[in-house]
Amino acid sequence: MKKLLVLILLLYLTACSRPAVNLSIEEAWARPGMAGGNSAVYFVIENLGMPDNLLAASSDVAKAVELHETVMEGDQMKMKHLHQVPIPAGEKTHFQPGGLHVMLIGLQRDLKVGDTFELTLTFQQAGDQTITVTVQQP
Repeated sequence: MKKLLVLILLLYLTACSRPAVNLSIEEAWARPGMAGGNSAVYFVIENLGMPDNLLAASSDVAKAVELHETVMEGDQMKMKHLHQVPIPAGEKTHFQPGGLHVMLIGLQRDLKVGDTFELTLTFQQAGDQTITVTVQQP
């Protein structure tokens, strides 16, 4: 009986020590692309819970998947590889053309308008969140 109570207490403490995670990922879309080429994925993350960080993304449609941000350096627009993206509590984080995006590098197949595929986003607190992405014209 004592062991059971200790186990219940440990489970309770573990559950209580986790931060509240309440992420909503909406409006996911990608640019069309040809096999061997690249594409980009865009979406909106709404965080109604605790602060989090987007650490990585993965999908079987590309050889590599990276978090990127478009930045201006002088009068040139460049892409910057990010190792994480802060997801502030109580805010929406927009992944959109000309800003944050998920880069699909070395597409394994053509991405045609109307196609769908899965993208897994890995968060520091929320863990893996898999979304369905629809290919659309920009």
